[in-house]
Amino acid sequence: CDGVWDVMSNEDLVDFIRSRLQVTNDLESICNQVIDTCLYKGSRDNMSIVLVTFPSCPPPKEDAIQKEAALEAFLKQRVTELVEESGGAIELPHILQYLSDENIADLPPGGGLAAKRTFIESVYKTLCPNSAETPEN
Repeated sequence: CDGVWDVMSNEDLVDFIRSRLQVTNDLESICNQVIDTCLYKGSRDNMSIVLVTFPSCPPPKEDAIQKEAALEAFLKQRVTELVEESGGAIELPHILQYLSDENIADLPPGGGLAAKRTFIESVYKTLCPNSAETPEN
């Protein structure tokens, strides 16, 4: 798990997992999101994660689920705008750079834009299916 700590502090990890538990009770999905976020933040070390919750763990919250849906709708809109403005010639790394330069509200705490990269990539691939394979960053 060294790779997790290379790019996230204890507090960042707790905040990130807590925020994900507010939008889903799918622990496997949350674990995958943690690992993906760490990779997107630049970690290349070994990583593993086991997430255990207790029966008293609160269920996902409707307001958090709605905020997550609003965030994803905003990101989809921005990616669509960037692709359209470029005539479809923009590459994913440029989209990520444009988005990172913006002050986007309600990104997952501890994860930031890196936590939404998988979603951003899926939107981009839908809009630009003929683009070259997404490069690793």
